[in-house]
Amino acid sequence: MLQPAERGIGINQWMMYLCFFPLALLLAGGCNDASQSNLPDYSTPSSEPLPAEYRILAQHLGMEMKTDPGQFRNDREIAEIMADLQAALLDIREIKSEDREIIYLTAQFRDAITLILKRLDNINGLPKPPDAGTLFAGSMLDGFFGNFAGSYQRSLDAEAKQNALNAELQAIVAGVDKIDAAQQLLPKVAEKYSATFSDSTGRIVVDFNEAWGEFGPNDWLLLQNRGETLENCTILVQLTGAKGEVRKNVHFLKEWPTDTNMWGRYQSGTEFLGRTVEKTTVTNVKKLDITIYSPEFATQIQYAYQGAEKDKDVAQICKELRFQGTYQPYVQGIIWDTQRGIQLTLDGVSFLPPCRVDVSFLKEGQSKAWFWKHDSWRKGETKYFNSPEGGLEFDPDLIEFQVSFPDTNFCHKATYHIEGESKKLIERK
Repeated sequence: MLQPAERGIGINQWMMYLCFFPLALLLAGGCNDASQSNLPDYSTPSSEPLPAEYRILAQHLGMEMKTDPGQFRNDREIAEIMADLQAALLDIREIKSEDREIIYLTAQFRDAITLILKRLDNINGLPKPPDAGTLFAGSMLDGFFGNFAGSYQRSLDAEAKQNALNAELQAIVAGVDKIDAAQQLLPKVAEKYSATFSDSTGRIVVDFNEAWGEFGPNDWLLLQNRGETLENCTILVQLTGAKGEVRKNVHFLKEWPTDTNMWGRYQSGTEFLGRTVEKTTVTNVKKLDITIYSPEFATQIQYAYQGAEKDKDVAQICKELRFQGTYQPYVQGIIWDTQRGIQLTLDGVSFLPPCRVDVSFLKEGQSKAWFWKHDSWRKGETKYFNSPEGGLEFDPDLIEFQVSFPDTNFCHKATYHIEGESKKLIERK
């Protein structure tokens, strides 16, 4: 099992918001060896020993990974957060190194923590409604500036208080930006003390799931070590979006045992104080480039997500997708007529994201079809798919129905026949 940091936990446990993603979804399709460059079969171990001070720095500065997604925490009290920040500060304060880059990153990290602690202390001293400021600041740090804008607006009762709190929060945001910038430079240091690159086929396997409907708002990365136990691993994960957007995240594992899964969690961000915060992923992930550095083993992995992998994930989610519905015949009215169509109620899953619904009405060689677009569809919600006036002039025997989603080729299809007087839609298996 992954060993904890020596005195505290990684900085991003203080900053990320948890939305549980079922373990079965990532594992149902199996993991993927992904694709590698033409790398040698074996790594040559590093001739330079990894400085002990790098391990101390990276354990606090790197983003956390867990052996189970349920281990990620949120809703921690601000006092606990401040205690962990202070423990990290005590650890890195003792760092001395002949490596100038380690000294530089340590100074950047130390200055940022000192700033954040000072601003948190200032927030505690601001006039405010009971507990509002402390709960708000704790939520922000623990969730990497999680979704707290609503409570923020409710907690402030005067413009002066708002401006004072804004100033402190903006300074905290700047401090976290500084930590993020320092984190991005960890791989540059790790590379100097790393083994040479070798092929990871059969040793490191990868799976990734993008936030989708009820399975958001986090993206999830799963890395599995099928080789020997690895120590002091710096893992660089570069996510590239469909439009070229790039985000780099850096993790550190003191120990990565054989046959152990490690989970990483990435968020799409929240708009706050005129900018996007807590963003650790990209929109519509196209691919991941993963680089692993350690003194005994190193590798580079290219993982294509958009396409077959994403289609597989959406198909897995939609396995339980069901609809209950009835056919609506034409009814002539006094003021307006009710047109032919169907009504469907979502069942089997709790939520669908933006989707397109195509409905075809069929009878003995006759066919009419229309489509509708919806921003969302919740379990138990009924949606109506009525033909335009005069558009459907026959009562169908069969209904062909399909739901498709942006950025994936997966399409859920079903065919229904209409049951007698009840007009219920019965799905053909």
